[in-house]
Amino acid sequence: MVGFAGSARLPCDREAGRFIHSNELAAYDCMLIDINLTDGCGLELLRDARTRSDIPIVMISGAGDADSRADAISVGADDYVMKPFSVKELRARVHRLHEARVGRSAPRQSPSFRIGNIDCDIGRLSMDFEGASQALTALEGRILQVLHASIGEDCPKSCIARQALFREYDPRDKTIDVYINRLRGKLAELDAASGEAIKTIRGVGYRLSDLQQH
Repeated sequence: MVGFAGSARLPCDREAGRFIHSNELAAYDCMLIDINLTDGCGLELLRDARTRSDIPIVMISGAGDADSRADAISVGADDYVMKPFSVKELRARVHRLHEARVGRSAPRQSPSFRIGNIDCDIGRLSMDFEGASQALTALEGRILQVLHASIGEDCPKSCIARQALFREYDPRDKTIDVYINRLRGKLAELDAASGEAIKTIRGVGYRLSDLQQH
């Protein structure tokens, strides 16, 4: 990890491969990949990451020329930084890439979706079913959005903590568990079947099931 929030630095091929193929990738605003890894090739990781996500990627290298930088850009890197580099400059580059990504993605985001038979409106912080409603807190709304973003897939507690609670996950902190139970209760009060939508994945986190509507 680097010293500023929202970015992941991938230090070795094995660890990076697991990270790229996990749902945690969505929790970060930018990814830094060192081209010269001790047990692999940074460019191969870059290719792999690009098949999974459009997250901004900055390549880091201690050696290289214009051709190697061009190769990295052509594979899918958004920026290329040579060592030694200024942390202040790196921060500025990451911030620029993140702001550009937010600007591209914001119009596509929708605050409304369905969980089973229940209509969820995150903008109004409300869940509705057949004329009945349940109010949501802002945190409950964010947790539902994080779960819905990976619907049908495992969503680690670490991902929920970063994107909904805006902090790193602490296994001793039961905040997420408490709010998940509250959400299950609210869903079940509206519709018993939809109350089963949030599944516990032991040792990982939760999964929002794409229930058959009826």
